[in-house]
Amino acid sequence: MRCPRCNSILTGVEFDGVEVEVCSECRGEWLYAEELQKIVEHHDNVLSSKEIAALEAVHKPILTVEEQSRDALNCPYCETIEMERFNYATTSGIMLHKCLECGGIWADKEQLEKIEELVESWKECLNSDAAQFGSVLKKISAEESREFDHDVTISRFGFVNAFLRRFCE
Repeated sequence: MRCPRCNSILTGVEFDGVEVEVCSECRGEWLYAEELQKIVEHHDNVLSSKEIAALEAVHKPILTVEEQSRDALNCPYCETIEMERFNYATTSGIMLHKCLECGGIWADKEQLEKIEELVESWKECLNSDAAQFGSVLKKISAEESREFDHDVTISRFGFVNAFLRRFCE
């Protein structure tokens, strides 16, 4: 497969237990359908509360929109299909590209790390969010679960809702 940004050959590497294709030139990353969700779930299982707290000490700004994400890219797997650009978690500022044909996702350099940092920062607010919004979230969990697309849009609201559903049922 070739990089949709610079046309270099993509090579497979392991990232948090998932094999992703990486461009050796621009460092962009290709994930097949559902691999982004696996990476997020992997973080849920491997970080202790002490490690999560340590993330705050090295917290980097993550709410930025990458300028190079504004262009149209063809799917490296399907080749002729133009990928749709979207803002991860609706308001994160982390712009990704998704192929509507195969479901694969293109992340530019260091965007997977930004997503992991974002998800970890949501965990820090989980208890206060649960106390404040728990009753409301429980009432709308059925509707939210029907609309929630685990492959590409995990929002803080969706994250808290999914967590509460797991423990409140």
